[in-house]
Amino acid sequence: MDAFDEGEFKDGGPATRSRNRPHGNLNALRAAVLCLFGILGVRLAWMQLIDGASYAQRSKENHIIQTNILPPRGLIFDRNGTPLVENTPVYTATVVPDLLPASSDTRYAIYNKLESIIGVPALEIQTQIDAAEQGKTGDQQLTLKDHLTSDQALMLDEATTDMPGVSLSVTPGRSYPAGIDLSNILGYTGPLFQEDASLIAQKGYQYNESIGRAGLEAQYEDQLRGQAGFTANEQNAQGDLVTALKTKDPVPGNNLKLSIDAGLQNYTYQLLSSTLDDPTWDAHIAAAVVMSPKTGQIYAMVSVPGYDNNAYENPTDPANAALIQQWNTDNVGHPLMNHAVSEAAPGSTFKLITASAALQTGLITPQTSWDVTSTTLEVKGENGQIYNLYDWRVHGNIDLRAAIEWSSDIYFYMASCGILGQTKALGNSNDQEKAAAILGSYARAYGLGAPTGVDLPDEADGVIPDAQQKARTHSGPGFNPEDAAWYYADTCFMGIGQGDVTATPLQIARMTAAVANGGKLLTPQLVSEIDSPDGKLIKKMEPQSKQVPVSAANLQVIREGMHLGVEQGVSATAQIPGLDIAGKTGTSEFIDYTDGLTKSHAWFTGFAPYNDPEVVVTVYYDLGVGSEKAAPAAGKILDYFFKNVKP
Repeated sequence: MDAFDEGEFKDGGPATRSRNRPHGNLNALRAAVLCLFGILGVRLAWMQLIDGASYAQRSKENHIIQTNILPPRGLIFDRNGTPLVENTPVYTATVVPDLLPASSDTRYAIYNKLESIIGVPALEIQTQIDAAEQGKTGDQQLTLKDHLTSDQALMLDEATTDMPGVSLSVTPGRSYPAGIDLSNILGYTGPLFQEDASLIAQKGYQYNESIGRAGLEAQYEDQLRGQAGFTANEQNAQGDLVTALKTKDPVPGNNLKLSIDAGLQNYTYQLLSSTLDDPTWDAHIAAAVVMSPKTGQIYAMVSVPGYDNNAYENPTDPANAALIQQWNTDNVGHPLMNHAVSEAAPGSTFKLITASAALQTGLITPQTSWDVTSTTLEVKGENGQIYNLYDWRVHGNIDLRAAIEWSSDIYFYMASCGILGQTKALGNSNDQEKAAAILGSYARAYGLGAPTGVDLPDEADGVIPDAQQKARTHSGPGFNPEDAAWYYADTCFMGIGQGDVTATPLQIARMTAAVANGGKLLTPQLVSEIDSPDGKLIKKMEPQSKQVPVSAANLQVIREGMHLGVEQGVSATAQIPGLDIAGKTGTSEFIDYTDGLTKSHAWFTGFAPYNDPEVVVTVYYDLGVGSEKAAPAAGKILDYFFKNVKP
């Protein structure tokens, strides 16, 4: 045991030994600490007394600038991977008022320089900056002009070194290569406005961020938008970087893959547009829907006239502003409306619903016949009033299949309102309100009178009238008391898709798909899948449907009538060699209140092939006869489809 170890066991122990140690090391430590504090004190005094003015000036001149980095919006592709939307750079001249020189003369020199580059008057620039400073937002980036040309952007970028506070920013813009063909589907983006303040507060939108304003751009805004990033930097008065503080990268938006075939969409648009340009035609509006009766996917949805959604990317440009004004004031063609989801009287296409109701309720059988010996049938009501029921031709003795084949109005009066004094109405009575209610229930079962659920905004409901609806809409100023009552003629007109009945081309296509596929009422879909920015599948849209309350046997009878219609009946103008098509025309009369004349809408809806339907086509013109205009156009669309599109 050494001396130290031995000492641990002596009287007093280790504590006694510790008190007897020298204090030199402790004194040295105390001296070092006092010296260090002395140095720090001298340095602090120097910073406060000698360099204080310099640091104060630096604090005054340097700023923390947070710059938002907008994310690229998600892209949109057709079913074949063809890009329908592109992201393009938008060059913008911006300024942070707080970073401008204090001298008013120097500032105005900058304003003049900016005027020479971007074309915005110096006085206008000064007004914007003064307003920002008065509103205590001088520390925020202010947009002076966006959509600079490449030359303007280059000149500004070179000049910013001599213009403290001014910078060139590049933000993502939108370009639509297909333009007018797809504008009513894709829509467009636009800037945030004052009324969008809640979006900025609730969803974190940036003041310079665009938002979907129409079409799929609006419908799928949450998917396409992405997440903004930012950089936080310390800059000096000249706008030079002093310290990079923090960066958050933006997250691009998700991509959409559509069921649309861009080639079919373009072909259909050009076809309908060319017919409207024909001076022998008097129609101003056309629409078409091409969809799958198996999945509900939409292959084409066309609305003519359309508009070029590229104009909304830079709406302040004089040429674009003039176009937008023209579209907004066009009260004939209404190009900003998507006519494929806008309502009109469906005419004889509605007879497919009337046939369903009459068969399913037992009012008629497929063999029930009526002898149409004249184009006018006089019937007498209970009050002795004579009603004239009209048809477009003398059909002779026809059953249900032939009535669909030749679109007999009188036959479908019998199948809805009944022939007074000879046959009963729907519900097996002469109660016309009851008959209308039954017919309306079948129309709603086929999806009319309500949105289809397609993934687009602003879809019209359409109207399926009944006694309550008429009483509500035909009362008040401008109406007589008797206008609100439901009459025999109301049910009759409803049975042939006229009167107050309205539907959209998409609703008629959906109804036709249900007839073609055996009774499945499908929800139409434009987007087939949502993908991540790197192409990974996020969500695949599955078909959604419900069953129409019509038996398979009754639907088969209706299909047979439609098949006869194209083979040898009123719809024969839709024939295409080599294609087995079934279809139904429609010609719905209406009074044009601008000139008081009776005119008609032209419709055709059909499917092919007859035995195993792969596609439904519905065509609509605002003026014309279905067999003369809509049916031939539908035949050409079907021909293109089977030659060029893979279902």
